[in-house]
Amino acid sequence: MRNRTKILLLALLTLALTALVVGAVGYWYYKPTTVTIAVGPEASPEHRFARKLAEVLTNNRASIRLQVLASDAAIHNLPRFAQHEADLVVVRTDERRIPPSARAIAILEEEVLLLITPPRSKFKSLADMERRRAVVVGRDGRNETFVRRLLEQYKHDPKLINLRTVPPSAALDQLLGPGGAADVVVVLEPLSRLSGADDFQDLAHRLKGFTVHAIRDAKALERKMPGLYAETLEAGLLVGSPRIPDEELETVALQRILVARAKMPEAQVVDLMRALFESGRQLAVEESFATRIEPPATEKGGLIAIHPGADQYVASDVKTFFDRYSDLLYVGLSAAGILGSGAAALYGTVFRRAPIHAGRRAQALMGLRDRARAGRDGTELDAVESELEAVLDEVLGGLADGSISPRGLDAFRLAYDSAREALTMARRGGGAPHPTT
Repeated sequence: MRNRTKILLLALLTLALTALVVGAVGYWYYKPTTVTIAVGPEASPEHRFARKLAEVLTNNRASIRLQVLASDAAIHNLPRFAQHEADLVVVRTDERRIPPSARAIAILEEEVLLLITPPRSKFKSLADMERRRAVVVGRDGRNETFVRRLLEQYKHDPKLINLRTVPPSAALDQLLGPGGAADVVVVLEPLSRLSGADDFQDLAHRLKGFTVHAIRDAKALERKMPGLYAETLEAGLLVGSPRIPDEELETVALQRILVARAKMPEAQVVDLMRALFESGRQLAVEESFATRIEPPATEKGGLIAIHPGADQYVASDVKTFFDRYSDLLYVGLSAAGILGSGAAALYGTVFRRAPIHAGRRAQALMGLRDRARAGRDGTELDAVESELEAVLDEVLGGLADGSISPRGLDAFRLAYDSAREALTMARRGGGAPHPTT
């Protein structure tokens, strides 16, 4: 194979390998990673929020894509997360079995507890719950379970508690109206939708007013029950005229927190945080969910520890590509050095010419010796001497750069000395020495 063809083929091979490596690294770095989130049925706020979040991540060309895993009921979400079937889940802070591997990313919603009775009711507080007909509004039994845990703090006789769950579609005015099935309705409402909600205005119109009762020992309950928080409702928050509540009142609230697995890469969580806090308006679900997204608490000892990636984002200490992959880059550069050395050796093997033995140049010297012996004038002898010096320079230079091997160097020396001696004798006019017989 001709040398030029070898050079062309190796150049093409080098370019192909370089493109392959660069393409593989680029594909590995930029290929989105799919993470999963466990949510309830399509009608639930969490499901609709997750769909919007998935769309935002795709539009932002984030490093992750969100796959929504829907369940028939929201109570199945946390078990799926605990069994490693999902990477993300929305957790209520009243859950008793939050997996220890869960790490908080963002507070999506805060839901406050409202104790609602018709006007002129004799009901006063949670301590007055015995022998009352109470209904809890909820899509499943979690709200009722939460209320029963609250009532345990008051040492009620469970046999005297008449408590049941009704769906969100139930008409509260019919439940609380004359001949209704409830003395008190317990509602968990997102704090973000309480202000100016039309359904409370309509309820006040149908019942000619209603009462929201305070939980005056909310701060004590907060200390007793992890995941429960004291909250203050401003006067007139639900209805402006007449004002309901008529003055500030204390109640309790739960939080809905988006959590991730502890081993989820920090860079992926940072991308989630960007989507949550830089595209917040696009994620809100009809003024009822995720309208006031907040970062999780960063102090130690919280109910759910914050994920390191979320902590980076909150502290504005987001790691760069080189911070995250410095060790990998060091290994990669070391490997590249080894590969480069191997490539250099390969090129040297292909392009390096085999060195010429110094002994092979002895034949040229012997030819010059014969010409010197036959020379008859100075011009011809000058040409022989010039060629003789050129051969010597060639061999000396080749020995220095490796293109000529020292093999046969003794024969070269003998031939050179013989040619030089013949040239000297010819210049003296005595002719070159001939072998004696």
